[in-house]
Amino acid sequence: MSSRPSAPGPLASVEAFLRTRHEADAAGLDRWRAEYGLPGEVAAETYPRAVRLREALRSLLLANNAGPADPDAFDLVNAEIVRCGVRPLITADGVRWPAGEREADPGDLALGAVLAGVLRAMTDGTWPRMKACAADDCHYAFYDHTRNRSGRWCDVAGCGANARMRAYRRRRA
Repeated sequence: MSSRPSAPGPLASVEAFLRTRHEADAAGLDRWRAEYGLPGEVAAETYPRAVRLREALRSLLLANNAGPADPDAFDLVNAEIVRCGVRPLITADGVRWPAGEREADPGDLALGAVLAGVLRAMTDGTWPRMKACAADDCHYAFYDHTRNRSGRWCDVAGCGANARMRAYRRRRA
């Protein structure tokens, strides 16, 4: 869908998680988890939580792209952080956000790894560059590599061109 390069470091798996809309069941999402080497397992009972978390994170990405964030998204993400046991560790290299290291449900480990990537990005300042496409019919997750952080669309030639054409038609009408 997008011709943009992937997000750097731990955000690569977060970006990939946000692009799993085509995974229609737990088995598909678990194959994605295994492909990215994330711990745990996405089972049938974890799948609805994963989908809610993915869409809450997408809402936060829309806010990074000057859109409205659903206030409930913050509550849902915070509840999952607590449930998955993601806590910071202070190291010589700075703050590290490991997924829960307690005895955890395999689904908590998988979702915790994604949330740890989100928290790392929020800590190191790269989170504002994670965005959701501004096109109302897209909202594809992408990392904004532009120097001035002005990226709005996942694909300038696709979603961007369509948005500019719609704006042009509105002005002409």
